[in-house]
Amino acid sequence: MDDLTALRRTVRRCTAVLVAAIGVAVAALAGSTNAPVGLLLAGGALLYLGGSLVYVPESSSATGEGGTTDH
Repeated sequence: MDDLTALRRTVRRCTAVLVAAIGVAVAALAGSTNAPVGLLLAGGALLYLGGSLVYVPESSSATGEGGTTDH
């Protein structure tokens, strides 16, 4: 896996963690009127995190950019 690809994935995951925290904070502070917005933010971010942990693209797991192995 390329270092730039790993960095991009890390930045996306960190952003998802921040969005989930902001969503929970919005849901807690907004009260009953705007709570669904915060819960949707948090839920979407958590779904993304779960998907990014489960799904690893075939091209980034075994091969480099050109489709050849790095071994």
